Amino acid sequence: MELAGKSAVVTGAGSGIGRGIALAFADAGTNVVVVDIEGAKAEAVAAEAAARGVRSSSFAADVRDPAAVAAMADHAWSALGRIDILCNNAGVCLTGPGFDISDTDFRWQLDVNVVGVFNGMREFGRRFREQGGPAWIVSTGSHHSIGAPTRGIAAYVASKHAVLGLSEAFRTEYGPAIGVGVLCPGIVNTSIWDAGRNRPAEYGGKVSGDPRNQQAMLDLGMNPERVGQLVAAGIENEDFYIWTHPQDLDLIEKRYAEGRDTITRQWPDGPTAEHKMTPHEV
Repeated sequence: MELAGKSAVVTGAGSGIGRGIALAFADAGTNVVVVDIEGAKAEAVAAEAAARGVRSSSFAADVRDPAAVAAMADHAWSALGRIDILCNNAGVCLTGPGFDISDTDFRWQLDVNVVGVFNGMREFGRRFREQGGPAWIVSTGSHHSIGAPTRGIAAYVASKHAVLGLSEAFRTEYGPAIGVGVLCPGIVNTSIWDAGRNRPAEYGGKVSGDPRNQQAMLDLGMNPERVGQLVAAGIENEDFYIWTHPQDLDLIEKRYAEGRDTITRQWPDGPTAEHKMTPHEV
């Protein structure tokens, strides 16, 4: 998809990867609506985008709420006239051993990272179909979507597997008119480890992240503006997977080698008469 002259909505764009995507779009000549739960940060990034020569707007929204996502879409179409791209990027993470995760912490991460992505895909998918013409939806997963082993973030890992699953499912349902992609970043220099600063009262209120995790992101993480450039290139190339770290090739090969090896060991003769159909053949 050609980016110049198009218009995009980016959630979770007040900082980090979302900001990087919004600014990469601006550099490519794409108008942008910057969305974040922290409205002042969204407004500041929208001003940065406008300074790069495109039309921009900002909007504060909690993507957990389908009504808020619908209002976000209303604002975007009103502000820019047409929307061609949605980047579902808003996400949160809390750390701690899986056996110690509270029900509310688990739900909060799934509500933002999975329900929020679903709300965006559904709302914008409907509008893209009504609008006609090519459109694109990219959702931010993680290298954890394909099995990067990390302790202490079980809910986050589960949510990022779900983002990949949703992306694969909607890719099949939408067909060629609406492209779908999933961003699978490795370690990026963002403040996601401090996402608890925005945890709503219904989930227990604000909580501070582990400063050691945040420092590791600062020391080892990729520049989020570089990630934004990779997302822009991925959309232009119409890629389903958008990777930031080539080291993840080892994870992919290990995951699918294990699957292949166990299938061939458990079923050495291949499909039999009892295997009338597999789900992907339906």
